[in-house]
Amino acid sequence: MKYGLLPLTSCLLILCQSLAQPADLSANEKSSPAAQVDFAKQIRPLFQAKCYSCHGREVQEGGFRLDLKSRALEGGDSGVAIKPGKSHQSELFHRVAGTGDGDKMPPEGEGTPLSKEELALVKTWIEQGATWPEIDGQQKLPGSDHWSFQPIQDVKPPQVQQTDWVKNGIDAFILRKLEKEKVTPSPEADRSTLIRRVYLDLTGLPPSVEEWKRWSSDPSPQWYESMVDHLLDSPHYGERWARHWLDLARYADSDGYEKDSKRPHAWRWRTWVINALNSDMPFDQFSIEQLAGDLLPDPETSQLVATGFHRNTLINREGGTDPEEDRVKRTVDRTNTLGSVWLGMTVECGQCHTHKYDPLTQREYYRLYAFFNSLTEPDIGAPLPEERAAFEKANQVYQKAHAPLVKAVQDYEQHQLAGALAKWEQQKPEQKPVWTILQPETVQAKQNTTLSIQPDRSILASGENPGRAEIYTITFKTDLQNINGIRLEALTDPSLPHQGPGRSPTGDFELTMLTLKAAPLDAPEKTTEVKLEKAQASYEMAGYKVDRVINNSPHTGWSISPQEGKKQIATFETKEPFGGEKGTFITVSLQQSTTRKVYHNLGRFRLSLTTGKKPLPLTEMTDLIVETLNTPVGERTPIQKAELLEYYRTIDPQLKKLKAQELAHRKQAPQNPAETTKAQVVDHLKTPRKTHLLVRGDFLNPADEVKANTPAVLPPLQTDNPTRLDLARWLFDPRHPLTARVTVNRIWSRYFGRGLVPTINDFGTQGEPPSHPELLDWLATQFRDQDWSLKQLHRLIVTSATYRQSSEKRPELAERDPYNTWLSHQNRLRIEGEIIRDEALSVSGLIKHKIGGRSVNPPQPEGIASLGYANSVKWPTSKGDDRYRRGLYTFFQRTVPYPMLMTFDSPDSNLSCTRRERSNTPLQALTIWNDPVFFECSQSLGSRIVSETQTKNASLDQRIQHAFELCLTREPTASEMKIIKQLYQEQTRLLKSDPKLVSELTNTQKIPAGSNPQEIAAWIIIGRVLLNLDEFVTRG
Repeated sequence: MKYGLLPLTSCLLILCQSLAQPADLSANEKSSPAAQVDFAKQIRPLFQAKCYSCHGREVQEGGFRLDLKSRALEGGDSGVAIKPGKSHQSELFHRVAGTGDGDKMPPEGEGTPLSKEELALVKTWIEQGATWPEIDGQQKLPGSDHWSFQPIQDVKPPQVQQTDWVKNGIDAFILRKLEKEKVTPSPEADRSTLIRRVYLDLTGLPPSVEEWKRWSSDPSPQWYESMVDHLLDSPHYGERWARHWLDLARYADSDGYEKDSKRPHAWRWRTWVINALNSDMPFDQFSIEQLAGDLLPDPETSQLVATGFHRNTLINREGGTDPEEDRVKRTVDRTNTLGSVWLGMTVECGQCHTHKYDPLTQREYYRLYAFFNSLTEPDIGAPLPEERAAFEKANQVYQKAHAPLVKAVQDYEQHQLAGALAKWEQQKPEQKPVWTILQPETVQAKQNTTLSIQPDRSILASGENPGRAEIYTITFKTDLQNINGIRLEALTDPSLPHQGPGRSPTGDFELTMLTLKAAPLDAPEKTTEVKLEKAQASYEMAGYKVDRVINNSPHTGWSISPQEGKKQIATFETKEPFGGEKGTFITVSLQQSTTRKVYHNLGRFRLSLTTGKKPLPLTEMTDLIVETLNTPVGERTPIQKAELLEYYRTIDPQLKKLKAQELAHRKQAPQNPAETTKAQVVDHLKTPRKTHLLVRGDFLNPADEVKANTPAVLPPLQTDNPTRLDLARWLFDPRHPLTARVTVNRIWSRYFGRGLVPTINDFGTQGEPPSHPELLDWLATQFRDQDWSLKQLHRLIVTSATYRQSSEKRPELAERDPYNTWLSHQNRLRIEGEIIRDEALSVSGLIKHKIGGRSVNPPQPEGIASLGYANSVKWPTSKGDDRYRRGLYTFFQRTVPYPMLMTFDSPDSNLSCTRRERSNTPLQALTIWNDPVFFECSQSLGSRIVSETQTKNASLDQRIQHAFELCLTREPTASEMKIIKQLYQEQTRLLKSDPKLVSELTNTQKIPAGSNPQEIAAWIIIGRVLLNLDEFVTRG
């Protein structure tokens, strides 16, 4: 049976199976004191037997769930069902008793009504306060007792025996496990290894030789902590850890699918992430601004930019795509990403059915989905602070120079134009009209716009402003012959937004098609279309040229933004003259707002015809002006005076000169970065969409409406009608068992290659349990109690003795602890593709350290871009500094990703990636050996080795040592020195006999003074070898 005001074709509680008939209780039953009802023994079995099939875990008809206390007391789609102590106000009782206004439950033929005794029992239970022990309410939710759904425990570091090894609480938990297994921790790694390890982990860059020597020789007992603090303050920290976040956020620079269009503004959100991490924005704020920055009170631009997190979904722009289907897919992706990033749950299973293993029903999935179902996707101006500062400075200079020019125009118009007009009239100008303004016979709008004819023969639109495809149709009569053109004046009016001349919120309009038809007055049935050509306009918005009005396409049009608030004119020549001796009946149709622009209709306009010579002038004397000039000055109406002054304003030579000077200078105005630096953001509909459970996830098969809410297994939201902002804040509720655990576990995995919970993206019942559960809770508590500071969490981990251990394998533990879950030593980790590239650029001296900014296109093998759809992907290789920027900034084209990154296991960015796979293939070695970027790095590295040792008259041994210091942050061993010396000597002999090879290796290199191409070539080869060492691509 369904609880709620819904059709009675289901079973609201098949509690309804018993609860259905009105209770005709006897006087004794009404008066005798009732014994305390035992929920566990008397009520819950009744609910189980008669209600759960329609209102339990699997199905919640009418949005009502009765197997959980929180959900039962919350009610269903029609409101609260149980009011403790008030059975007469409890809809549940009235439905099953048949005494209320709602449908009686269960429906006839779908269950047996409750007996009088059962009905009395339910009523008494409600009257006694509907006592429902919390533990009983949870017992029937499979998986609710799973460890990850239990509150985070406030644990203390345990006592251990080897106390001198412990540097912070992490070590106490690790050591307790090791001592239990009778295993000693590994010794601390040597300084060189530690320095390189921490640099790569915190900044993604190797230390320079100077930095390595500085920290290697620092005598302070606190040298290590000082180095960590130094790196956490580095702007490269934000770059390194932004890369991890971008994986989670499925960041890319293109849409995906077949078209895979570029996203020119995606980078703006990436820069926000880098800056937020560098400023150590608390993780709760970091998350809330990304999830719901648009819902914060008076959000700042940066908080809106943060919502670009949601814009990283794929977008399908293929022909024939159903926009609603694609919107639903994006909403599903946002819901699933919430589950992956903050909940560590595979919530995506709930899209089609109730989760098979975790306590998440399909209805609960769509309740989460509802939070994201009312998003809109605008772009906004979002200049960077440095761009805004530079613009404001330049604009001050410009405005200071421009103000006198504007004032000169204004002064002339206010104080001299009228006098100039009077002198002009005294000269008796030729009084012959060029344009004849038409007097409308009829005006009509296809939709609900109100059109009215004004005294000056213009037409004013008012009332409703249709969003799409409005058409104005105007008819005229004229006795003009040999008509050569038509003119449209878009006029301003105080009734229009920003004075018009359009009706959009900014005063813009979009005229998509103008058609002109003519018929003889004496034969109106002989209507023909007049072909138009050679359009011109007083102003055209970029991409919205006036000639598109006569190209017979409803998909293009003429707009005038940002020149709203001014009169605008368009003229169109006829291919052939028209107009007969007996007069002509003319019909003009103006079609508007049929492209992407909506509500862009004309607000006030006027039409004229001309028989003048071509090309047609935009502004020349009209019949109204002639009429005014022939009227004595004292008899002119205010409209005539205004028209005449407006006309003279267009021809006065002095005013033209002043305006030309002002316009020429205006073209030199600094461009507002808000027009060029945009950000993809989200906003919310003022009236939220209704959300329905989708049967099997099919957007064409909606079922019951659902309201936004969170899964019952987690702490409830503390608000009615929750918003996306409430959801974001709920994630950081102190009672929430998942967010802190999931986050610290994911960060832990970056340092050790494996999480305390190995299944990083699955904290559910099918995931692996934590290896150190108390450590996980202690870390989560520390993270939360330190105001969600990510930098403090990083510092805590990297300063622990556990992290600082040597990564040497422990053969004696290979069988007992094959995956090093006890952490008896540090793990060697292959670094990510972007960091391998960064490292090569860094040691070669090529890297450019600009923080943030637009994506770049470094060199890649020829032919890769052509693999995109219909040769639509272009890869203009970046030049200058952009060629050598960090891998984080490499343009990511979803259908044709940068090949080097994919070779090294970069995710495809189609879905949230919580953990990158690590493969080891021959193709990776071949890439480092032959890829254009790595070959260029080898060339620069070889030259650098020679040039930095040339002035010191370094020996071969010293040069080899410098090469190792650059590439591996250590000195070579004796055997390594011997091997490299032998390689150098062999290559030197070979290069002597192959000048062509020498040229090919050194063709782009400047040969240092005192050296020669052959020597540089030999060191280039050594550089290629060092870059291909396993140690180079591994964090020890």
